[in-house]
Formats: sequence, structure tokens, C-alpha cells
Amino acid sequence: MNIKKAAINVIKVVVTVGILYLIFKKFQIGMSDITTALKTSNPLWWVASLGTQAAAIFFSIMRWRVLLTPQQLNVPGGHLTKTYLVGRFLGTFTPTGVGLEAYKAYDIARFTKKATESVSVVVVEKFLTILALSLMVFCSLFAISMPKLWLVAFFGLFGFLLLITSTLVVKPNLLLLILKFPLPAKGKIEGVINNAVEAFNRYRANKGALFASVFFGILVYASLFSTFYTNGQALNLPNGPEGRLAAVQLTDELRTELDTMHIETIDQEDGLSQLFLTADEESKLTAAGVQLLPAASEEDYRRKGLSFVDTMTAGPMTQIVTMVPLSIAGVGLRETAFAGFLRTLGVWIGPKTILAATMWYFVSISLNIVGAIIFLTRKTDYQASREEIDRVLKGE
Repeated sequence: MNIKKAAINVIKVVVTVGILYLIFKKFQIGMSDITTALKTSNPLWWVASLGTQAAAIFFSIMRWRVLLTPQQLNVPGGHLTKTYLVGRFLGTFTPTGVGLEAYKAYDIARFTKKATESVSVVVVEKFLTILALSLMVFCSLFAISMPKLWLVAFFGLFGFLLLITSTLVVKPNLLLLILKFPLPAKGKIEGVINNAVEAFNRYRANKGALFASVFFGILVYASLFSTFYTNGQALNLPNGPEGRLAAVQLTDELRTELDTMHIETIDQEDGLSQLFLTADEESKLTAAGVQLLPAASEEDYRRKGLSFVDTMTAGPMTQIVTMVPLSIAGVGLRETAFAGFLRTLGVWIGPKTILAATMWYFVSISLNIVGAIIFLTRKTDYQASREEIDRVLKGE
């Protein structure tokens, strides 16, 4: 078993490095480009990026808390925060956050001595997270341009997920009707459905907690997707201005001028460099005597840079792709998916957009250092804490 896990981890490392190599090569991103982009970046926007991740953590804890309370799992906010941060640290290298969820269930069960309720909360939260993300994906599909067959497939898939999870929220026992049909792999899904229905039935008198959890789930993802935007602003990406595609014969002098104007270029096969210019940028370069040539690409781009709306539109589908357990924590998949979905919106993608997506992961795990510290220093004897809580509840 250990050999199998080691082999899977090696494959993930290879896939991660391979995808990053290919996408960095496509956009001609070298180490010098990375260091230059970071040196010329705006540090205040990096702080804002940390803030978006911190907001996601806050809303995640609030989502968890509103589900714990109806189950009489009385846990202080400080303890929840520590548990969540430790779980987030442990889940850094696990697919779909399984390490986080497992630790949350384990720690609260150990703290409250109510294992069934603790696990039920995590099960319910997981389904409500799917519901929140599916709602955002479903809405974003109206803005994304892709082949009709793909759109129909995605609408069908996420429509089905919305139906299943909404049924669990409103009338969980209805989902048991599925088991009356001769479904393929029925034996594999029967346990999952029964456990989910049982967990949601615990909230029959607390539907408000379920809806509040979905609301907080949407805020979690909105905060996470905002990191793409703040990263872009840190890297001096424009806020989605319109313009047109052009090409230039790049010289060292022109490269310096373009860097000063924060204009990105991508080398073409014909030896020219492709760039996307706003009307103002085009006017300045023309006035400076720069000869602008037609670009080799025939793709229809309408904008460049990264607007907040772009991140909220491309973010949900990007999140779905990063859940595929092919790479380490979705690295490589995130950059590829984000660029691909932005292109369907008519956005021209330059190197800094790829770096904004890459830095999302590093900004995220930087906060996990706090969880690592708590994990190494946290006391595991909860008896005194439980006794204190009991005294407070009894009014002593």
C-alpha cells in the first residue's frame, strides 16, 4: 500500500512539473521574467491577497460553526479556529481538502466526545459546499463561451448536482428513492446516499442553518477567487481594458519601454512578438515611432488584463478542474484552466496572468504556516476545556 501511495505521489510530482513546464514554455515565462515581475510588483496588493485568503478562512469557520450549533456541539470560537487552521495545514497536499475535513471531524469528536454528530456535520458541510460551488458554476456558464455540446454537458452535470444537493437540504428522504432503481454501481453509492440522508435528517428542525451554510460557502469561494484578481493587481495587470492585437519587432530598447508601460509580449513563430494594446497604449507607441504590425493570431480577443468580474466568472470552473487529483494541490491544472476559461471570455492571456494564477497557491499556503505552528505547539488534553465549558453552560 505504501509503495502504491509513493508511486501515485511520484506521478503527481511528474504531472505537476510537466504541466508547469509546458504552460511556462507556451507563454515564454523564464526565471528572469518571474523575478522581474515580483520585483516590480505592488506589495500592498500582495497583502490584499493574503486578506482574501484570510477572509475565506473566516467564512469557512463561520460555515462550520452554524452547522455545529444545532447538533449541540458547543465548541469555543478560538478552538474552532485552531482546529481549522491545523486541518488546513494537514490538507495542503491532499486532494479536495480531505485532510482538512478528516481532522475537523476527528478533533471535534475528541473534544466533545460526540463522534456521530461531528462526522455528520462534516458530511453535511461537504454536500453544502458542493451546492454552493455548483450554484456559482451554473451561473458562470451563462457568461463562458464554449461549444454548445460542452455547454449542454456542463449545464446537465451541474444541474444534476444542484438537484441532488437541494433535495438533501429540503427533503433528504426523497433521495432514497434513487436506490429503488437498478443503477450501475448501486452498491458503491448506497452507503454514501444513506449516510448523507441520515446526516441531513439531523437538521430537519434547523433548515436555517443549512441555508446559512450555503451562503457562507458562496462567500468562501468568492474570497478565494478574489485572490486571482488581487494577484493580478499586484503584478500590475490592467483591469480588463479593451483593445486590439498587434505585433512588433522586439528590440532591447523597445522591451525596456514596454516593461515601463507594463505591456506584455509573447513571441510568435515568425520572429515577431505579439502584444495586446489599448487605444491609449497604441497611440503612445505610434507617437514614439514604434511600427505596429498585424498579429499572426486569428483568435478573437476583446480585452486584456484581469477584471474582478473575470475572476468571478472563470474562478468556479477553475476550482472544479483543480479538484481533479492529477497534480499536487491542483498546481499546473489551476493555471491551465484559468487561462483557458479566460480565453473563452475573449481575454488575451499574457505571462503575468499565468503568474497570477500560480501565485494563488503560494499565497494560500503561506497562511498554512500558522496552522503548522499551532499543530506543533497545541495541547491535546481537552478535559479541562470541556469542564470549563460545562460550568459556563450551567451558569456556575
